[in-house]
Amino acid sequence: MNKRAIKIIVFLSTVLLVTLACELPLLPLPVASNPTPAPGSLETIVVATAGAAQTQTALVKPPPTITSTSTPVPTSTHTETPTPTETIIFFTATKPPTATEPFVAKSVGANCELVSQTPGNNAVFASRQKFTTEWRVKNTGSITWLSNDNDFFHSGGTDMHSTDAYDLPNDVVANGEVSFQVPMVAPKNPGTYTSTWSLGSKKSPICKLSVTIIVQ
Repeated sequence: MNKRAIKIIVFLSTVLLVTLACELPLLPLPVASNPTPAPGSLETIVVATAGAAQTQTALVKPPPTITSTSTPVPTSTHTETPTPTETIIFFTATKPPTATEPFVAKSVGANCELVSQTPGNNAVFASRQKFTTEWRVKNTGSITWLSNDNDFFHSGGTDMHSTDAYDLPNDVVANGEVSFQVPMVAPKNPGTYTSTWSLGSKKSPICKLSVTIIVQ
């Protein structure tokens, strides 16, 4: 066979193959699938062991700790307001002697009552100021005050007078009245001073009278 005939045969064969390739549908390629391992095989044992290990690890491992990142809001602290405590201050009042303070006479039936007094108690005087205290008293007893038996004399307190005793000017019957005037001089230093006088005798006074002054 000559070369010309060979070329013709090769050409026709090529055309035939191309024509067949265009006419025939493409066949799907086979997909490789993973074969399921047979029970009891080595691969099955390995897989089962790995699964059991993972299950045991999950049981032993403690649950995750949830850490709160929120900051607690401080609660307000109630402050107790102190209750004011009442303070009671006691003052001891010093009662100045008065001419009307009760007096119990030793003689039965003898008693007196102050009718008036000049100056009144707690009158204010300057240092060394002169003044006269006058008491008028009433016989409220049942016996007569005899001038020969009774005197009016200084019996206590501050000495602000020049004469210590005075005679009863006359007899004083029951319900009768009599007056006594005593010249005095206020003390030199500032303060409160009281002078006390008695009517009767030193052994049996009938009543007591007093005057209180303030020296500034």
